Amino acid sequence: MSVTIDKGHDIPVYSEVCAFCRHLNVTKRRSCSAFPDEIPTEIWNGENNHKKPYPGDNGIQFESAKTF
Repeated sequence: MSVTIDKGHDIPVYSEVCAFCRHLNVTKRRSCSAFPDEIPTEIWNGENNHKKPYPGDNGIQFESAKTF
């Protein structure tokens, strides 16, 4: 018998890259101005900081959100 824990939760709800980007859409999960349908997993997981063009980003890259 095998047990699977957190099946379907392999993508975190928080992104250390996207959380600080001014383009993040806070009303739709994993979307932003660059990727209105879904932010690529590579960017969301922090494997790519999206400071350079990425295929399909509509010419929009990471820009720091206003600091608090």
